[in-house]
Amino acid sequence: MNINPNGANAFETVQPKDTFILDEFETHCSSILMDDSKFPVGESRKADTTHANILEQIANNIDLNELQSERGDQVVSNNLKTVLATREKLKEIKANEIRFSEPVLKQGENAVIFPHTINVIQGQAGVHKSRLAENICAAFLKLNGCQNELLGFNRLNFNATHTVVYVDTERNLSEQLPYALQSIQIKAGYNRADHPRNFEYISLLQINRKERFGALNEYLNHIKKSTNNPLFIVLDVSTDCIEDFNKTDKSMELIDLMNMAINEHNVIFLCLIHENPKSDKARGHFGTELMNKASTVMQVGFEKDANQNDTDIIRVKYLKCRSTARHTPFYIKYSNEAKGLVLADASEVSGVVNSRKHKASNEDMIEFIELYLGDGTTLTRVDLLDKLCKDFKASQRTIESRITEIMSSDIEIFNEQGQSCKLSKETKDKTVYYKLIANEPF
Repeated sequence: MNINPNGANAFETVQPKDTFILDEFETHCSSILMDDSKFPVGESRKADTTHANILEQIANNIDLNELQSERGDQVVSNNLKTVLATREKLKEIKANEIRFSEPVLKQGENAVIFPHTINVIQGQAGVHKSRLAENICAAFLKLNGCQNELLGFNRLNFNATHTVVYVDTERNLSEQLPYALQSIQIKAGYNRADHPRNFEYISLLQINRKERFGALNEYLNHIKKSTNNPLFIVLDVSTDCIEDFNKTDKSMELIDLMNMAINEHNVIFLCLIHENPKSDKARGHFGTELMNKASTVMQVGFEKDANQNDTDIIRVKYLKCRSTARHTPFYIKYSNEAKGLVLADASEVSGVVNSRKHKASNEDMIEFIELYLGDGTTLTRVDLLDKLCKDFKASQRTIESRITEIMSSDIEIFNEQGQSCKLSKETKDKTVYYKLIANEPF
């Protein structure tokens, strides 16, 4: 079904095709929204209040030939048709109470994934990003009665059936990817030989990189036509789905596709992306734009010991939670017995964290600075130093030295909205204050 008023599918590039009259179009939009008689017999404008369907109904009920014959000297582009139809829909929604969507997936008690959103898992190579995504996929597929814990991920409505679409770009096709797909099924309560109807998967590994975006676009169109289920689409790894993740135009192709899809379809995206080496920043221009558009961003990384060596404990940190307050991290580890990820014991986590506190490393200090200043709070020098000295059982001199290093380094700090920030220090009336300032508009 064509959702976009321009006559194009949401996953396709929209091209202007027709022209029509501005004044008459606005009048028709308003009259159609307010008059049930404009719709086919037995239907009502209240029957389907989704953005895309209302726009389609508006667009389909406009007689372009009639409008052009009346005012053929005043024509506007087809893009303006979309803009004005959207405006009329917004006018109708704005006049009513706004009811925000409930989450479709939680981790423990924390709401993590919401309908019509783009979500991200980021981290360095080898930190089990894909295994974390496998547990999330299994939670969407999980059968009633299945007792697998799935790292605490659970969907709220077992009667809602999402079709999980896993798009892989990295793993080999003989062992690695098939094993990962088996793992998802088994975690969800299926047998290895089962073929769940709501589980789709492909690999783009054999597609030339320049042609991958087109192939992905075509495949998503195919899937959308084959099911009426909501879609949960995983792109692993998302930067491999485009020709060049450092080029603005190539990056925005995929960003725009996802944005159109979540607004016009019942679709959720989960994008996996590598971080730049020795950095917390997601890779390339695509990573920057993805961070801006995402609703939930999870960062995966190994916890360090007192000597800054990797431990077996993996921290999943929320860099951004658009729909809620930013959640506290949770901790996992790879288990040889389970052949996958499991939740880490609280005693293991506290042992690692406490051993590291005495070192007062910059990375650890940043976590506490984010905690105290991430909500926009401004603290005096005395208050911030007092808190950090107690947290790390360190002297003021040590803490101030770490703060100076942080302010002069490129280490990223994030506020509760997931914005990259810098630690700012200013003096007012002989009192020194610290706060976080966003590096760029959000």
